[in-house]
Amino acid sequence: MRFPVGLELELLAPAGKTRFDLARALAKQAGGALRLSFKYHGQGVLPDGRPDCHLTPAARVLVRGKWFASVVDDPTIVDDLARTPEFMRAARTDDVRLAAWIERSCPGHFRPLQKTFAATEDEAGFVDPWGQPLVRWHQVSAERARVCEVVLRPLGQKELAPTLRRVMKLATSLGFTVPAEAAVHAHFDAAPFRSTASLRRLVLAWSKERAVYLSRLKPNPRCRKLGPFPPDVVRVATEATDELPFETLAAGLLLAGLHRAVDLNLLGLVERFPKQPTIEVRCLPGSLDPEATLQALSDASAFLESVRELDAPDAVRRTIRHVQRARGQKDRVRGV
Repeated sequence: MRFPVGLELELLAPAGKTRFDLARALAKQAGGALRLSFKYHGQGVLPDGRPDCHLTPAARVLVRGKWFASVVDDPTIVDDLARTPEFMRAARTDDVRLAAWIERSCPGHFRPLQKTFAATEDEAGFVDPWGQPLVRWHQVSAERARVCEVVLRPLGQKELAPTLRRVMKLATSLGFTVPAEAAVHAHFDAAPFRSTASLRRLVLAWSKERAVYLSRLKPNPRCRKLGPFPPDVVRVATEATDELPFETLAAGLLLAGLHRAVDLNLLGLVERFPKQPTIEVRCLPGSLDPEATLQALSDASAFLESVRELDAPDAVRRTIRHVQRARGQKDRVRGV
């Protein structure tokens, strides 16, 4: 399997519990610390075209001072939430940069926002000294606190299986379940695929063998934001050649409509400044079965390895040519 791998596990807390119950249990199990935070979710645009950025309560688990896991909301999980008249206050902003700053800098409250921007609070949220809104309040169902996406740090070969088993066993013991539309998302390092040949093969090989791999991975049919690459993306990858500069092909795929809500999210590979420089495999089924998840991860990794192996002959030829040139230079120096 290709390592390291980062995982996102979509779970649901039982009635009466929240994602913070699992976060506290994870911190206790690992002998770590719990830090409250916010998670920024882009929710499209407002009627006037400004971005709609939601900030939901989250927590981070630190082990020996380093990030181990986060528990966050996932807006796609809705089907299993009970209808309830109870609401909780949430925050939103129309500034993407401010949302990202709050995610990094605010430990579960907005005092850093008040201090940094001299903001004051009113009934609707926080405003700057000139009365311009920074953060606005809105109401969401209290059931949203049950949604629990566990984001694990990138795990190496020796730690993946035991960590996954511990986390899933703990979640099961607390009564957490797999939501109806859940998935497991796996993030693999994009760096080894940052070439025109590899990028083309990723798009074309998945498009050609998609049905075969989906039969192995068995994605959740109720999972949202999955699907094949858009036809224009496949067309661009087909018509391109391996001699095309990587940046040109990447830009062409983006212009052709490449987006994240597909089986393989390649934005971390093609964007110039990606938030996550990874290939995200999104079509793994939601699960609390560690062995089944490990098998699905192995199958996904096998596909990525098959794409990389196609580059091996070219790499071998380049190495041979390099060695031959080096030997030729030595022979000329020796006068052979």
